[in-house]
Amino acid sequence: MAKSVGMAQAKSKLADLVGRAAYKGERIVLERRGRPMAVLIGMDEYNRLQDLRPAADRQGLPAALRERQKELVAQARRLRARVGDPVDGLAKALRTLPPADDAFWLQLAEEPF
Repeated sequence: MAKSVGMAQAKSKLADLVGRAAYKGERIVLERRGRPMAVLIGMDEYNRLQDLRPAADRQGLPAALRERQKELVAQARRLRARVGDPVDGLAKALRTLPPADDAFWLQLAEEPF
């Protein structure tokens, strides 16, 4: 069970609280005006908790962004399955353009990207 400590007490007893967390495995809830703000835990427990996190969490992306990323990748895969490779599609579209000014196309082809 975690012990709750006010910020003023935590400030004056920090070394003791860190020792209890590190050596005794205590969890200390730090409160401000009776409201829990943070938890002090030892490094062993912190490392154990880090090992429980999925690999995607350890990459630093918030959960909402990871979920959005998954949705966008799935949508891109569905679109590619439906309409094909976008590079091939662009090449087909360019082939259908009329050769109104071949000099323009030749100049464009010669310019490095």
